[in-house]
Amino acid sequence: MILLKLICHRGIYENNIKENTLESIIKGFNDDKYDGVEFDVRVSLDGVFFLYHDLFYKGKLVSKMKFNELPRYIPTLESVLKINTNKIFLIEIKNIDGHENDFIKILNKYKNKNIYIMSFDTKLISSFIKKNTNFKLGVLNYLLNSKDISNLDFICLLNRVITDDIILLLKQKNIEIFSYGILKKNSVGNKNIYYIIDEN
Repeated sequence: MILLKLICHRGIYENNIKENTLESIIKGFNDDKYDGVEFDVRVSLDGVFFLYHDLFYKGKLVSKMKFNELPRYIPTLESVLKINTNKIFLIEIKNIDGHENDFIKILNKYKNKNIYIMSFDTKLISSFIKKNTNFKLGVLNYLLNSKDISNLDFICLLNRVITDDIILLLKQKNIEIFSYGILKKNSVGNKNIYYIIDEN
């Protein structure tokens, strides 16, 4: 049986709607073809969690900026988590250094949401696993190179490195597979995969 779920990458952004904005995320959730939306989270100098992919804004590190110094179109994490949907909130943590406990407190207010948290920072995800959080936790890898994956709920891999052997291994461990990269129609087969794709 083929189980293909589409995750909208940074929302639906087109015309004047930018990626990782409240408008793009809502459009992604409202589109029937998507089972969820992926977005990027950072923390400002004054401890506000917000959606933004890049490291810099107009040549300045966003981590060194207060939230009110950022453009008004950049939403807070909480404004997105308030969206009324049962679909997947796939949150990629870009940088929340020193604010991990505050991050968990915010997410715990939304226990009824379908929240998945991932990061390239495997130590950060490991620390969340030890805290017995209520959301699903995974790592984002270009390759399957994490030392210990047994405690993960999911893993996100570049689609061209996913093999049948990797799928079998992860299925045996009850680990969900997310894939990202260019989706080819003939690459689905009988693979039980959630795909992250960018339709824009």
